[in-house]
Amino acid sequence: MKKTALILLLLILMLSCSRPIESPTVLRDFKTPAISEEVVDFSITAAEKSRHLSFESIGTSVEGKDLVTISASKDVPPDSILRVLIFAQQHGNEQSGKEASMLLIRDLAQGKNLHWLDRMQLWIIPQLNPDGADRNERRNSEGVDLNRDHILQHAPETRALHELFRRIQPHVTIDIHEYQPYRESWREFGGYKNFDVQVGVPTNPNVSENLREFALRQALPAIETHLNEKGFSFHNYLVGPVPTEGRTRHSTVDFDDGRQSFAILNTLSFIYEGINGPDGYVENLQERTYSQVEALTALLDFLHHNAPEAVDKVDKARKKLIQYEPGKEVAIRMEHFPDGRELLLPLTSSHTGNDTIVTVKNYLPRAEPVVSVTQPRAYLVPVADSLLMDFLHLHHINYQKDFDTPGKKVHRYFVENIETSVDEELENRLPSVTRKEKTPGMLAGDYVWVPTSQIHAYFLVSLFEPKSMLGLAQRKGYEYLLEEGNYFPILRVEN
Repeated sequence: MKKTALILLLLILMLSCSRPIESPTVLRDFKTPAISEEVVDFSITAAEKSRHLSFESIGTSVEGKDLVTISASKDVPPDSILRVLIFAQQHGNEQSGKEASMLLIRDLAQGKNLHWLDRMQLWIIPQLNPDGADRNERRNSEGVDLNRDHILQHAPETRALHELFRRIQPHVTIDIHEYQPYRESWREFGGYKNFDVQVGVPTNPNVSENLREFALRQALPAIETHLNEKGFSFHNYLVGPVPTEGRTRHSTVDFDDGRQSFAILNTLSFIYEGINGPDGYVENLQERTYSQVEALTALLDFLHHNAPEAVDKVDKARKKLIQYEPGKEVAIRMEHFPDGRELLLPLTSSHTGNDTIVTVKNYLPRAEPVVSVTQPRAYLVPVADSLLMDFLHLHHINYQKDFDTPGKKVHRYFVENIETSVDEELENRLPSVTRKEKTPGMLAGDYVWVPTSQIHAYFLVSLFEPKSMLGLAQRKGYEYLLEEGNYFPILRVEN
């Protein structure tokens, strides 16, 4: 009797080990999305099923829930590998990115697409905002919009993502979202955007042009072709109100989000925007999920095929960041401009449900500098300013305590007055400043030397210049940096 029971137990264990892994959402026919506990359990099981997968918790949410990462790799020389970081559901009410990421993990655990790992190593975070996701709410449990928190990083979720980025230094990042087309303004206009997936590339002009062009001219067409072959629709990511009420453009130049914050470090960064359901939750979840899966598959196929070129382009772009180039112009105020074309925008009629095409005349696809400054050799940050010092530590920015300035010019800005400006629909402060040379004296001890010859080069210039529309002085808690009649506390060091 005992022998029979033992045999039965062994058979049950063998069957459970051989049973294919499946997403809990698929098992219940997409009636409800996976909750955070299921994401963790699924990820652990997937890692146990495949020697190519490993599970890691990179941190915890505000409520203490694990932030799961699955890495996928083969035993190949690391120098030749394209490193790709995929993260989903920064916004808790955008469910399909998480579900698609889990199906990507499932397929890898089942031995599918393992050829990718001959040239790439993947890190997949299926759910960055578990607290918001379990309530189907956009923000985390402290009310932080994670995709507007990549500079100050108030949230533990955002900090965990950037810590992982620093550790693995990916060449490519893919940030997965959903867009909500069913807004009242579009219903009244008469049509909705109805693309299954929109994909955006870096748009800040300080990002390497080679990377921007590679993403725009080669990666996006590959994604579009694949999606069309699979029966899904595609568009280069568009933002803006209805065509009669404002500008239509390809996203923002701000780098406070998941795509641009890594792009400004010369990363090949993408944002995915799948279509959300009319209920903003489970409606059409199955189709939404599979369109995201196919869009991810398309990009990963493209990256696998072009891995050596992608590695080379990113490595060269980052080397330029760490090699100081005297006279290099860095954009600090930017705008979108037309290029002479009108956009033929496919829509679905909100009245009949039929497809239609609208001509968008106020189409501004080109992001261009309006104001630029030359990149200084370094900035001097006052040691006594604890907020600025904490900011340097938060981003692991290189600085030196011991330095001297003979033969170099040190300048400081005097803030004459401050006006309000609106750029990229972003209200910000525009100061009139006078640059004055400061007698070098003994600056060491009172300041730290922050060289711009590091991967944060354009990040620093964009944040540390007083006239920058994206400057640190524009951010909540740092308004004190810009005061009329006072000197801007961060100094510039020229050659």
